[in-house]
Amino acid sequence: MNIHQVNQKAMEFRIDIGIKHNDPVDFFPLITNKLKNLTIVFLKMDEKISGACYRFKNQQIIFINSKHPKGRQNFTAAHEIFHLFYENPIFTICNVNSNDEVEKTANQFASFLLIPINALYNYKKENGIKKWDLNSIIDCEQYFQISHEALLYRLKNIGEITSEEYNKFKPNIRYNAIHRGYDLSLYEPYIGKNYTIGNYVRLVEKTYENGLISNGKREEYLIQSYLSDFVYNLEEL
Repeated sequence: MNIHQVNQKAMEFRIDIGIKHNDPVDFFPLITNKLKNLTIVFLKMDEKISGACYRFKNQQIIFINSKHPKGRQNFTAAHEIFHLFYENPIFTICNVNSNDEVEKTANQFASFLLIPINALYNYKKENGIKKWDLNSIIDCEQYFQISHEALLYRLKNIGEITSEEYNKFKPNIRYNAIHRGYDLSLYEPYIGKNYTIGNYVRLVEKTYENGLISNGKREEYLIQSYLSDFVYNLEEL
């Protein structure tokens, strides 16, 4: 699959789940709403692992490293979507830095899904960007909710910035974001603990409501999915 085919797949996927071409994506709420058979499990993993995916019959599960920042987590989820929808794996583990060709293709898909090629150029035009600097880069990553490193890599890959500029703009993103008036939500985990969202929770609740399992079994399943706070009605989830 060449880069144009990967971009086309990403564009088709955006259309299928109702994202307009130039719009940013609030990723986790959107995909758990639109993809009804999808469950996302946030797990504390080794820093070298970004995530994984698993398919069981018609159910799809994405595992996300809960220690990674939100921008990276968004990218990982988009990456795993490629594996689930265009490769149909049983189980795949994805490392942060992999030279595998399939992993590179999944990274391209994730990048195009979060920021389509034309959307990036349209953003550049609408914001009067003649040359990318740190201000415009941070503004752009905040708008599209993509990680700082992923945007820098994308800009370098399409010749919008040089390798020297890539290295210059990369460090101290948290300080630089605060200095420009942004909060740190993009650079902190979306969910920073073991936690489950999506269809698994709906299935457990529906099964209980239909009288197919007891409340005790319901609680057991939810606790096993890192939802003890929900089970015990703690004020702070």
